[in-house]
Amino acid sequence: MSRQQTLDRQILWFMISLTLIVIAIAIIGSWLFYAFLIDYIPGGEELGNEEQMTIVDWAWILMVTVMSLAISLFFAVRLSSKILRPLTSVATSLRRIAEGDLGARAACSSSHLGEVNNLVNDFNTMAEKLQTLEAQRKSWNAAIAHELRTPVTILRGRLQGLVDGVFDADPALFANLLKQTEGLTNLIEDMRVVSSSGAAQFSLTLEEVDLKSTLQSAIDAFSLELARHHVNVIAELRPQACVCDPLRIIQCMTVLFDNAIKYATSKTVVIKNGVTDKEVYVLVQDHGPGIPETLHKFLFQPFQRGAEARESHPEGCGLDLSVVKAIMLAHGGDVTYTLTANRHSLFKLSWPLHTTP
Repeated sequence: MSRQQTLDRQILWFMISLTLIVIAIAIIGSWLFYAFLIDYIPGGEELGNEEQMTIVDWAWILMVTVMSLAISLFFAVRLSSKILRPLTSVATSLRRIAEGDLGARAACSSSHLGEVNNLVNDFNTMAEKLQTLEAQRKSWNAAIAHELRTPVTILRGRLQGLVDGVFDADPALFANLLKQTEGLTNLIEDMRVVSSSGAAQFSLTLEEVDLKSTLQSAIDAFSLELARHHVNVIAELRPQACVCDPLRIIQCMTVLFDNAIKYATSKTVVIKNGVTDKEVYVLVQDHGPGIPETLHKFLFQPFQRGAEARESHPEGCGLDLSVVKAIMLAHGGDVTYTLTANRHSLFKLSWPLHTTP
């Protein structure tokens, strides 16, 4: 508050001093002007006489001085109010944020100066982003704890059973434990990919490849799993030179194949690739039933799963599509989802055609 009063007084004294200086310049200038007329201009005595200052003249000077001071005081108060109120609001909100209240916002009024309003709006935007990031951080931490708890609990229970002699140390049990550790490894890697999305540490090995060959490699790599679940892949591929990280593209395709196996009712997946003037794209379409529209907005966010997905596949963690999103963003592209008119799910992977390897 003392700083506010100091700035307020500084503005007030500045305006008053400026007014007094202007009045002094006007009075002295007028006196010098008439003195010059009287002393150096023929007939100047008729225009004025420096020795004949009347009480009216002095009253006029006093009245002008008082009026000037009153006007300057009025505008000084108005100006300081326009500047200090929003600045005080910003300072107060900053202290509240520093104390942990991320919901603090500075007050803004259209009557304030435009530059000050911009400052307040920018501050409020920053505070809102901080609040959003904090909410995401808490949600992320809670989701990570939830997803890690199940496999760690299973591992602990099996290992404790081995120590206590409850379980026999047979190959099947060790295979199950190995499967749990592999799941943990995959989960940790997915979290690493998602958390480094858009960051400099996200590593891509870009090279010029034939997109058709890369997509066919993805199909071949997942062919046993596709055949085991009786999924028919229709590949309408054409040769296309592009720059990408082929292993990451294969990883994206694996995720989309896995989703089709888990959730598509009709076991048919259609894959197409193409190119425009600016981008390369891959289309992956299954034949329903599609993802509920209520989930479209959150589809590529980490740990987001629909109720049906949680019931039918409780072992999932909701990271797969967010991993695809992170990989596409690292390529300078994006992934989108469209629910077609006949309730088919259509994913589109796209990235710039001219990317420097």
